[in-house]
Amino acid sequence: MAPNTLDDRKRRILKVITDDYIASAEPIGSRTIARKYNLGLSPATIRNEMADLEEEGYLQQPHTSSGRIPSDLGYRYYVDALMERRHLRTEEMEAIKRKLAEREHVLDSLIHHVAHILAQITRYPSMILPPNNISALFKCIRLVKLNERNILLLVVSNTGQVENKIIDCEFDLSEIEIEQLSDLLNKQLYNRSIFDVKETLAKEIARQMKSTNEFFHRACQALIDGMRTEGAGQVVMDGASQILDQPEFTERDHFRPLLNLLEQEESLYRLLAAGGQGGLTVSIGQENKDQAVHECSVVTAVYEINGRTLGTIGVLGPTRMDYAKVLTVVEFMASHLSSILNNMAGSRRGPA
Repeated sequence: MAPNTLDDRKRRILKVITDDYIASAEPIGSRTIARKYNLGLSPATIRNEMADLEEEGYLQQPHTSSGRIPSDLGYRYYVDALMERRHLRTEEMEAIKRKLAEREHVLDSLIHHVAHILAQITRYPSMILPPNNISALFKCIRLVKLNERNILLLVVSNTGQVENKIIDCEFDLSEIEIEQLSDLLNKQLYNRSIFDVKETLAKEIARQMKSTNEFFHRACQALIDGMRTEGAGQVVMDGASQILDQPEFTERDHFRPLLNLLEQEESLYRLLAAGGQGGLTVSIGQENKDQAVHECSVVTAVYEINGRTLGTIGVLGPTRMDYAKVLTVVEFMASHLSSILNNMAGSRRGPA
């Protein structure tokens, strides 16, 4: 809904209702608004405007309460048009930088620490897709024969991260054959996105392999299958239990589906990947595809190296979340993490 679809009076009323509900988790009525906020409007006028906002879908009435709360549409309008963005104080930014500086030389530790700090500050579950999950690039591949059936696959990315996987290729490859296969993979995959090793790339390599040796073609296909990632088991999370501190999830029927989702890393991956197209994104309530988070909002931002997306960080909370605070913190953390990773990449390259 366009920001100018509400007149100034409705905008002011929707804003104070949303601000108040975020702070109190309690529905608010027209008399309380008139008494608590200096809008220059009578309770009767406020009540009429609230009725119009409810009819237009911006407010809803929970149970039999006389008060109103924002709907998903109301939160969306609030985030897009009414919310006053906050700014981190200089001392807050410096404190975050100091904490991350302790871990910035070890990528895995750094990623976990970012999630921990994000959860501490926002008081909501925080999630991160590490660099290898989005579009880290192949730099080097090494194959090591373990026995007749198993090969250890080592993949080094442009972020400096090393991934390893044991592949059962169902073939007894000689050392020479392994070296030839390794050379081909390095040639074909160098600077390609790890996340984007899909059928098109598999077929591309397969065509070249088939022209030389069907045996190599099948072995190569097995290795490519082993390199593919579905994202599950890779999401870094911190503060999952903090969602239970929110009054919306005190009832078992409300928190059980959400807790189940928080234990399913493939579902968390989908939540983060949905917002990983760039910039700062907010997905509110039923805008989320998974029904388990229809009473939640997800704020995400990507982090980058040299303008290339490496991963996504995100915060999950109730639709009543403190959007102004969460958006500011997520945006800053993504920006600062990008700076750290760019510095790490620059130090590995060394002087020109």
